Amino acid sequence: MKKQTLAAMIMLAISHTALGADFTPQIQSATPNVVFILAEDMNPRLGAYGDPNAVTPNIDALARESVLFTNAFTMAGVSAPSRAGLITGMPQHANGLQHMRTATYSHPYQAVPPSWVKGYPELLRRAGYFTYVDTKTDYQFSKGPADIGPFTLWDAHGNYGNIEDLKVPPAWQNVDLQGKPFYINLNPQITHESGIFTQENAPEAFKALPVMWDKLRAFYTLPDIDPAKLKLDPYWKDTAEVRQELALFYKNISVMDQQVGNIIKRLKDDGLWDNTIVIFAADNGDGLPRHKREGYDSGTHVPLIVHVPGKFRPAGWKEDGQKDERLVSFEDLAPTILGFTRTAIPSYMKGINLAADNAPQRELVFSSRGRMDDISLRSYFVRDSRYQYVQNVDKTPNGAQIAFRDALVTTRTLNDAHKEGTLTPEQESWYAPKPAEELYDLQSDPWQLHNIADQKSSQPKLAEFRQKLEAWRNETNDTSIIPEAQMVKDMQNAGGKAYVTLPPVAEINPVTGKLYLASRTEGASIGYRFDNHPWQLYTGALTLPKAAKKVEIKAVRYGWEESQSVVMAINQEGKSAQ
Repeated sequence: MKKQTLAAMIMLAISHTALGADFTPQIQSATPNVVFILAEDMNPRLGAYGDPNAVTPNIDALARESVLFTNAFTMAGVSAPSRAGLITGMPQHANGLQHMRTATYSHPYQAVPPSWVKGYPELLRRAGYFTYVDTKTDYQFSKGPADIGPFTLWDAHGNYGNIEDLKVPPAWQNVDLQGKPFYINLNPQITHESGIFTQENAPEAFKALPVMWDKLRAFYTLPDIDPAKLKLDPYWKDTAEVRQELALFYKNISVMDQQVGNIIKRLKDDGLWDNTIVIFAADNGDGLPRHKREGYDSGTHVPLIVHVPGKFRPAGWKEDGQKDERLVSFEDLAPTILGFTRTAIPSYMKGINLAADNAPQRELVFSSRGRMDDISLRSYFVRDSRYQYVQNVDKTPNGAQIAFRDALVTTRTLNDAHKEGTLTPEQESWYAPKPAEELYDLQSDPWQLHNIADQKSSQPKLAEFRQKLEAWRNETNDTSIIPEAQMVKDMQNAGGKAYVTLPPVAEINPVTGKLYLASRTEGASIGYRFDNHPWQLYTGALTLPKAAKKVEIKAVRYGWEESQSVVMAINQEGKSAQ
């Protein structure tokens, strides 16, 4: 690994002190900082991926200083299950996190993953990292997309309702990093499905969204997108209104690109670029019909661009500006981030650590789908480099009514043509009951319009994929077979409410004078703070600060309500009184 000279590090520290911000600990850290930029609802509609309609000069420039992964796939085609799988490093059906969305279920709930599962940001905190998230969480064991979730995950966070946070500022400049390397999760929201709502078509409960997005767009330069030049997907109707909606989507992508450009510029201006890994991806496919909420490539194929400074690159890592065509699953991202930061990877994370020297090649990517709104659409998906296999447990048509999606012009145009009987056979198939099995040759049919599962020549391939899917499901406790209503009942107390984590217990050791904390709830994480300072994650016995007058402690198990706080007074002799 390359090392900075002492003189160079001193000059960087001096220059940034002069600018009023000293990032010397982060610049000199032996382990890298990580900035993970996770955009919303977007397939690889970027210039770097060859899209001629995309106006994305900043992300394209990032790609030239990074490795561009051409075959990256999420574990779900919709945000909450996808983000839940991502943060836990496990397939969402193995955690009871597979349904969209727990907070909007007919009986809202917080899902409760197994007690031993921890979000990787908490593992990073345990390893000495400062962690931050801006506006979106949505990992199913929180109370919705804007709820921060367990307090042990993040040192600090932004606010979904704050327009300044929606502009995605460089968070390291706005928080006290406590002298630690940082992991910062930034979530540009503008490409979300709702970003193409208008006042005319937005569902009544979401009329504020177009106003918010218009306000945000006003801060940026919008490109001229000629709707007539756009290439439409073959499963959409070609109308002027549909083209206008797609053009607005491309404008939103450009806004997001400008936000990313600001983040990259500030990393470089602050001297952090050469000590920071930058990951750019999206949480699922386009927020358009037959993309988002699907398990096909249109719902799960996303951009993945990774900048790794030379000194942190493992053997076998591509050079800047190169493409990596290996299959990558979102299951791989948590162990990869932990790997780059030299944080222990728990055994329940089965994904590939791409930070390892000459990491093994993935042969298959898997995904699954559960409930969408109030419709059960349970399916499983297996993909290799050429074929995708689909096993449908629920036969409900993929095009079934989903109010949020049906607000879009593109969806309403399809729905109207379906009623009128004017769709092509390929378009009409979206409204047909699903077969038990689907198989697509992605080489000859990249749009996945022609199911070849019933062809005689496909039978050996079907048998192979059935076996591989069964082996994958057997690796975990597949909670998808449990009716959601029963699963919710099992997760809650007799009153139908989330369990409450028990308060932890504290003791000051009479020999060492150190503070020990213990959880009374299996699997709960414990936090503490001295004299109302920011909450810290408890990882072992604590030396009491000399000036401390009190310590406050509390605990939380994921999916449960956090415990009451316990406050302990500290006297001058280091002893305590409740």
